[in-house]
Amino acid sequence: MFRSAGATSGAGAATARQIKDWARELLALGDEVTILVSELSCSEPGCPPIETVIAVFRGRENPTKYTIHRASVDVTRDDVAALATGDAKPH
Repeated sequence: MFRSAGATSGAGAATARQIKDWARELLALGDEVTILVSELSCSEPGCPPIETVIAVFRGRENPTKYTIHRASVDVTRDDVAALATGDAKPH
């Protein structure tokens, strides 16, 4: 079971904005593409306790989802760069 662990504070919003900006730049996404950043916690066995999901919406297509197994505040530009280079796989 997943539940959102993302903060609604100004700091949480700033962190999400930074991750979106990195994703837009490093994944070469245009302004027409919608990016959603969510921090999720999971209590099921084998699931990382907290992960950051970046969902990329291109029109009516199903979103491409990328998962980084750390809290959003701990996500780095290098983590997002790994998505762009294929070192991390979309889900």
